[in-house]
This record gives sequence, C-alpha cells and structure tokens, in this order.
Amino acid sequence: MNPRSTRRIAVPALAVPALAAALALGLAACGGDDTVTSPTPPPDVTGSYNGSWTLQVLRKSDGFQKAFLCSGRFTLSEGTATGGTAPLSGFAVVGSPCAPESYDLSGTVVGGGAVEFTTNGPRPTEGPCPGGKSVRFSGQITSNGSYRVLSARGVTTVTCPQFGDHELTYLISGSR
Repeated sequence: MNPRSTRRIAVPALAVPALAAALALGLAACGGDDTVTSPTPPPDVTGSYNGSWTLQVLRKSDGFQKAFLCSGRFTLSEGTATGGTAPLSGFAVVGSPCAPESYDLSGTVVGGGAVEFTTNGPRPTEGPCPGGKSVRFSGQITSNGSYRVLSARGVTTVTCPQFGDHELTYLISGSR
C-alpha cells in the first residue's frame, strides 16, 4: 500500500443532509447569550419582630391534638450576602402564657426573602412534654416599604414521659 495514497470513505447520499443539520445545531449551541445575571440580593431583614408562637401538638399514639398560643419576639441580624444568600443570627424569645425562655437562632435569607433557620421551641403549657430542640424552620419575610412580616414553620418529634412520641408543629409570626 502506498503511504501517499488517500482513501475515500463512501457516505450515503441520505446521510449528508442529516450530517449537515447536526453540524449546524452543534454550532448554534456554542453561541448564546453572554450576559451574566447576578443573584438578587436578599432584603434587609435585620431587626426585632414582635409576634407569637403557635404550638400544635399531635400525640402519635391516638391522634389527640391540642394547640397553644404564646407571645414571642424574634431578633434577627443579617450578615454580608454572598451569591444572593446572607447568613442570619439572633435569638427567639418566648413569653406568656408559655414559660419565659430565649433561644439562639441561626440560618439564612435569600433574594426573595425566603428564610431557613434553626432554633429551639417552647414546651406545651400543659403536660410533661419537653419543647423542641434544634427545630428547622422555613418561611418568608415579606416587605411593604420598611414594614416587614416574618412567617415560618418548623416541625419536630419529642418523646413525652408516660405518653410517648408527639409531633410538635411550631408556627411563628412577627412584624416590625
């Protein structure tokens, strides 16, 4: 065989249009919009929110339910945003008629005002059940001008002496 000879590959006539179309689509996919969109920065949520804790209790063994309402205050401090997310720190305070307590709070806020944080929750005002520990909350902080409204929900399971497992659902709301 002569090393200088070229070999020809036979391509069926029907394959040429398909090959051309595939090549055109491949080139089109390489182009595109060169604009870079920056993430929306989170809203300023720093401040103290006066509000309430609603505690919904479900005894898992028999479906018994009860709800409790306690006053509350939520103090948030927003850190420096990175990529559309800012860290949150602060504390949550429980008031009457629940036992007066306060808990550290930490989490994040994102561009649209969605929040996620972890904190403890109050114990029911009746019975032997403990409060929730390290409860993960998710919710929203909405705004109208400088007015802010916090709304979040967290769920955990605790074991109550004599009564077994209970699901505690915490609903918090507050405004500043």
